[in-house]
Amino acid sequence: MKNTNHIQTLRTALAALAIALTCTVSWAARDFTPQSGTWVVSNELDGKPGRGLAIDVQGNTFFMQVFGYEKNGDATFYTATGQMDGNSATAPLMRYKNGRSLGGAMQDAVEDKSAGQVTLHFTNGVKGTIQFPGEQAVAIERFLVVNNEPSVTNPRVQMGVRTLRLFGLDSQGDPSWTVPARLWLSDVGTTYLDWYVPMPTTGMLVPIRQFQCNVVADKVRLHCTPNTNDAPAKLQSELPSVESLELQFAGFDIHGVLRTAGENPQTVTVMGFDEGATLNEPTYREGITTFHPQQQQNYSTAWFGSGGTCITGACSATVTSNTLMPMNGTWIVEDELTGKPGRGIALDIQGNTVILQLFNYRADGQPTFHMGSASYQSKGMGSRTTVATIPLRQYRGGRSLGGAAQSAQLEGDAGVAVLEFSAPRSNSEPNLHLWWTQGQLQLPGEAPVKIRRLQIDSPENFVERMRGDWYVGRTHRIARFDNVQGDGIATADGKIYCVPNKQSEFSNMSCGEPNGVMWNWHQFMHMPDMGRGQPFLRVRDRFGNSVGLGPLD
Repeated sequence: MKNTNHIQTLRTALAALAIALTCTVSWAARDFTPQSGTWVVSNELDGKPGRGLAIDVQGNTFFMQVFGYEKNGDATFYTATGQMDGNSATAPLMRYKNGRSLGGAMQDAVEDKSAGQVTLHFTNGVKGTIQFPGEQAVAIERFLVVNNEPSVTNPRVQMGVRTLRLFGLDSQGDPSWTVPARLWLSDVGTTYLDWYVPMPTTGMLVPIRQFQCNVVADKVRLHCTPNTNDAPAKLQSELPSVESLELQFAGFDIHGVLRTAGENPQTVTVMGFDEGATLNEPTYREGITTFHPQQQQNYSTAWFGSGGTCITGACSATVTSNTLMPMNGTWIVEDELTGKPGRGIALDIQGNTVILQLFNYRADGQPTFHMGSASYQSKGMGSRTTVATIPLRQYRGGRSLGGAAQSAQLEGDAGVAVLEFSAPRSNSEPNLHLWWTQGQLQLPGEAPVKIRRLQIDSPENFVERMRGDWYVGRTHRIARFDNVQGDGIATADGKIYCVPNKQSEFSNMSCGEPNGVMWNWHQFMHMPDMGRGQPFLRVRDRFGNSVGLGPLD
């Protein structure tokens, strides 16, 4: 990756600094995190090729890859790495040269020069401004794919049932209530959102409210109003009365605004996570076996439908087709992680659309970029692999740094890239979660290689990995882990204690509620991977930053 040497130096310094500051002062925490993925300059979003940004914020570290153009029209790229200062970042915009070209031999790049300072300021997780060297500050925004095709992957036109986890935030930006929710489309085309609560005795989810939702034009956004509110009052005691609810979907993340009903209406910021969707298809029979096919969109570990049950003379089996949703942001080729500048990958998958940006070099050593988009689909029923065949294209003639506004033109095709993400064949296999952060990519003229999500903020031990605020599925509550106990970490009140389990790859963490020599409850699980996992979902990182997208504009 182009700035790997710089990032690795930052990793070491930040890890030491974070441990030291944990016991002394607090970081100035953000109330949102800019979402990793493709960003665009708002006034350059005209349907024609132009400049773009691949932004990645992890913890307090900011990394950006910029694709743009030289004054002579050649495609080029820059990177910027630095520390967030509140909701802003300023860093040198660096140029590189002499790295690996498409189909070329392995070789490291070298730093060329700085083009000057770039400054970004974010107003929420999907909006902000950027000032390039020699230019005025302009608005930028997260590029969100808007699609009107009904499918299991599309929350605008939801086929099947989508499962969500929503949180209402207080004035300090902390969750004050949480509900699981399900989004579904009726037979007559009406979109409904149902809220659920767990029964106090059994933990079984029961519906308590239903909303009718309308799609907001040209946005991945729903506006919902209450339809029913018939659950017993005791089950709704922690939840606000609702006049309206608006939710925007940005991949795994959801943010929105809730307006309360009553004489003194209030506005509540909502954050949440998209846990995935399931669509049951018509059953069919082969021999003595009845098959129950499902389409799934998987943001986290799921039951993929394997095996079945048999009784005398008949069998039943569930088979699935899976759209595996990896983490968007900066990815790297494992074999090219040498500690020196190299190629970089920006990956952005939204629904069944993938956008791939490759930051690489021409045969003459000059920096360039290739990019493309394509359909992202399961390989078929019974498969646990999702694949995309992406035509890579090159452009020229767009706006240079400090130059006049102008759109680029297509220069040519460079062949196709094949991207794959797969889950293990058995639910009992270790590393079931690794498709979030590991995959395979074949570039034109090259053999398939392993790629993985770049961890810019990489905690050095289990305690730092788990420090912060988490939603704990076992308790249906938010818990702050900050009480270090040996190799493990507990909540401040000691009610939940987690420790690494070094004897197992599959269940490499155990958590529970201690009660003397016994446990009120105890559970083996896999450590959350970059904040994502079941039954844990990260709400604030180890520096106290909210991982949500902040207020809806």
